[in-house]
Amino acid sequence: MNAYHLALMSTFAYAPFSQEPASADLYESSPPPYTLLGSIGHVLQNQLGRLIKPTRFNTAGPYHLLCEEVPYSKRLEITPYDPERYVKEAEEGWKNPEDVHFLYDKDSSTQAFITHNDNVVLISVRGTQEMFADTTRDLDARQVAYDDGKGQAHRGFFEAFQAAKPFVRRYLEAFYTGEQTLIVCGHSLGGAIALLLAEWLRCLPSGPDVVLYTYGAPRAGDRAFVQAAQPLTHHRIVNHDDPIPALPLPWMDAEWKLALSGTALLFSSPVVGIVLLLAGLVNLHGDPYEHHGEQQHFMPRKPGGGSEAAILWQPGCALIDEQTCARYVGEITLDGDMPKRIPLAGSHHSSDSGYARAALTTLLRWHDSVEKRAGALFTDSEIRDIYAQVKSVQQLLESWQPRSFNEFRWEVRRSGDMRFYGKSDLELRAIYADALQKGERLRDEQEQALSRAQQRLLAQAERLVTPHSVFGEHAERADVAELVAQWRALKENQAAERLAGINAKTLPSYV
Repeated sequence: MNAYHLALMSTFAYAPFSQEPASADLYESSPPPYTLLGSIGHVLQNQLGRLIKPTRFNTAGPYHLLCEEVPYSKRLEITPYDPERYVKEAEEGWKNPEDVHFLYDKDSSTQAFITHNDNVVLISVRGTQEMFADTTRDLDARQVAYDDGKGQAHRGFFEAFQAAKPFVRRYLEAFYTGEQTLIVCGHSLGGAIALLLAEWLRCLPSGPDVVLYTYGAPRAGDRAFVQAAQPLTHHRIVNHDDPIPALPLPWMDAEWKLALSGTALLFSSPVVGIVLLLAGLVNLHGDPYEHHGEQQHFMPRKPGGGSEAAILWQPGCALIDEQTCARYVGEITLDGDMPKRIPLAGSHHSSDSGYARAALTTLLRWHDSVEKRAGALFTDSEIRDIYAQVKSVQQLLESWQPRSFNEFRWEVRRSGDMRFYGKSDLELRAIYADALQKGERLRDEQEQALSRAQQRLLAQAERLVTPHSVFGEHAERADVAELVAQWRALKENQAAERLAGINAKTLPSYV
């Protein structure tokens, strides 16, 4: 499975298993047939189980998968419905296939589905959907002990993980052979829960092989948790203009004083783009939460561009990796409105219009590279576009000039910000000096990181995309060229290719 398929699975997790319940209180499992188009049961049983290619996953689509008929042991299917044969299982709570494969925990509003074949066990966790329940959980950012490992975890995410754990454990006891790879994926809130779940699985005595994919996931643990979880393979995919990975915000699990240095930095400088970035990064880096995993970054070719035309790369630089998150944190810090403006939706954060679309066009671009560019990861024009954006951030960083202390004091008094209320001039001077010191240190660090990012871009441009990168174990199939030609001929994929600029004329070599 590649990142595109797993992005679809993360989108798919938002679907009901059969019929959408009128409310959480009325939720009940049901036997097949599962007739709701795009539901998990319908795709897995009514379509894939009957050799029908699915194109709709929940409300997302049409998406077109490359499908083939395989032996039963290789199918991602649901258990057969046979009440006479499975009497004992029904008595223990597995009355319907829905009970086996689907989790809907009423108390925590946690939703996930799980399936397997002889090679993998696939677990997908749903993100934010039910606005009140999920938002409450997103904002419940006090830290609690991560009992299944080391460090502290976000309380709201941890409680959802606790709800999912018995469901996953029971499934593994029944279907895990010891040979399968456990693939865990999740979008948004689901990605945070998936991280806690995957780390628990990695530490099981059976020592399973666990791989985690997250899309637009917020931070779920503190430094001790992140360091302890370093052995976990985690592909953390972030869309350039998605602010959700900034969560939890620095003041959501403690008092506002955590955000004081970044706030002071804003008042110590003219409020332009680079100050929002620096102040946001100061607050994010001073927060007890940290990100886990190796970040893969979807970056649009032009500022403000859509997800479909994004380039997937690894800048390894906070001013690029966390640019939107830092701006967002800086803006909220400046306005002093705490978490009132947290966006729980938006095209760049969407699992469908954001991540799945970007993953699709990336897959198409990679295939085009194998066919036409001898596997070059980027075209010459793509390198130019991304390089120019990195350079513009570097120039913005060089333009930063702080105000004098007197100007800072005047701005603070004029703003009426309660975080500085009652502070003496001596205290303000200490806050001002601390803010400038952190800002200047961060600027120096990021100037070096931006230079490295430019070199990383050029180095990654030397990386070759191979048929195996695109098709995995199917790359050697004799009919793969014919299947891909048919797939690319579909109108939705042709539209995706146009958005990705695949047919654009290649420019002369980049220097």
